[in-house]
Amino acid sequence: MFSKIQLVRVQEVIMEGSPNVIGNIKYSHLNFEKSVNTKNLNSARPLFNNISQFPVVNEIIAIIGAPKDTYNNNNATMAYYLPPININGSSNHNALPNSFTDEEMEAGVETGLDYFKEIENVRPLQPYLGDIMLEGRYGQSIRFGSTISGSRVPNNWSNEGQAGNPITIIRNGQVGNEQGNSFEHILEDVNGDDSSVYLCSNQQITNFKKAGISPNNHPASYKHML
Repeated sequence: MFSKIQLVRVQEVIMEGSPNVIGNIKYSHLNFEKSVNTKNLNSARPLFNNISQFPVVNEIIAIIGAPKDTYNNNNATMAYYLPPININGSSNHNALPNSFTDEEMEAGVETGLDYFKEIENVRPLQPYLGDIMLEGRYGQSIRFGSTISGSRVPNNWSNEGQAGNPITIIRNGQVGNEQGNSFEHILEDVNGDDSSVYLCSNQQITNFKKAGISPNNHPASYKHML
């Protein structure tokens, strides 16, 4: 069993087959600059079982050796992997491909991109001190945040209430008209995001637009609804 953390490149992510291999990856060493036959590669299992964060091909991950289920009988160990290294600062992907030759590219070297779609304009969320955020690769997110006082980056939920009032924002899909750099941070947009849920405590969401124009569709006050 290797005791030190090693950095490797993902060459295959197993998403089909028996339950004990789904989520496993096959990997090569970082300095391996040729295309590889994944059948001959070593594999690694996710280190965590309650939170799943699967890499994509060519992302760099850290692996570490640890006991497997037969360890008490034969001291058997295997490799386990951690989430991808944040090389590009992108929520969508952080791939760092190895160098393929022209001949290899013409021969159709497997890249894994036929299964995973890269989206260039998915932008990371703007964080605030104390936030815990979960971000998907396609603009989904959950923010466990709070009312913020004195931040240089204003938001639309900190105009009322006291600093530290909790807020949870669940968002599915980023605002469609954002054309900024994919590495620039973005805030949730209650009007522009595809769909969202705001769980508030004494906050008032500013610039909130009604879903309909009839006053009968909504009560007069929105302060404690969202």
